[in-house]
Amino acid sequence: MEMGKRTFGAVAGSIVILLLTFAAIFNWFQGLGGTGEHAAVYDELFTLYWGLGTAIGVAVYIYFLWLLTTSTDEGLDEMPCGQAPVDRGDRKVAYAITVIITLFLLVLSDVTFDSIDFFEKPETTDESFTIQVTGYQYYWDYQYPNGIHYTSATGEPLRIPVDVPVIFEVTSGDVFHSFALPEHRIKIDALPSRTNTGWILAEEASTEPYPVRCFELCGDNHAIMMGELLVMEKADFDAWYAGGDA
Repeated sequence: MEMGKRTFGAVAGSIVILLLTFAAIFNWFQGLGGTGEHAAVYDELFTLYWGLGTAIGVAVYIYFLWLLTTSTDEGLDEMPCGQAPVDRGDRKVAYAITVIITLFLLVLSDVTFDSIDFFEKPETTDESFTIQVTGYQYYWDYQYPNGIHYTSATGEPLRIPVDVPVIFEVTSGDVFHSFALPEHRIKIDALPSRTNTGWILAEEASTEPYPVRCFELCGDNHAIMMGELLVMEKADFDAWYAGGDA
């Protein structure tokens, strides 16, 4: 089968576009920033999926291009409809591809399940505590173990100490929400009549607060459902926490 220059250029151009798309996605993701162990685990998982996806996509396109440039119709008899082909190619190649795909899936499964365990199983210490987070249209309600209770509608940030694992128990008082800390790659669904658990270990105190968002379309004013997270030095947090109010 002969392929004209125009067809070859179209296929080669599609490979270039594919590579540029992968590069643009990776560059965009790297520009998102991120902080903390959760962000590191999430970013490593994304990079693995992106890398394997890029390698597979490029390999498929190159193989396709090779078939277009090397296949020939000479010497091939017309195959009757419904008859199985006699020549099915090199079995060693088929076996090799099967092994490679299996290894890809095993690696992805192992890393993915490890990441799920990390996100869903908090690594607590004696200093850990739980914050009750409840979503409402269109604000977050925070309640600490010592009775501190306020909402994001007041403009007060959610406060946590640095280097202390903090548990979030998240639910909703009305519709579906999703409690999200984008910089830390944390997202916990807030559902009515159900509590979901997540956790955070902030490794750096912040002079500026991190954003808190709702990542579930929850109504007409979903876009204004925003808050802030302030990571405080342990001594400063203890002084604030001992005050007993927001």
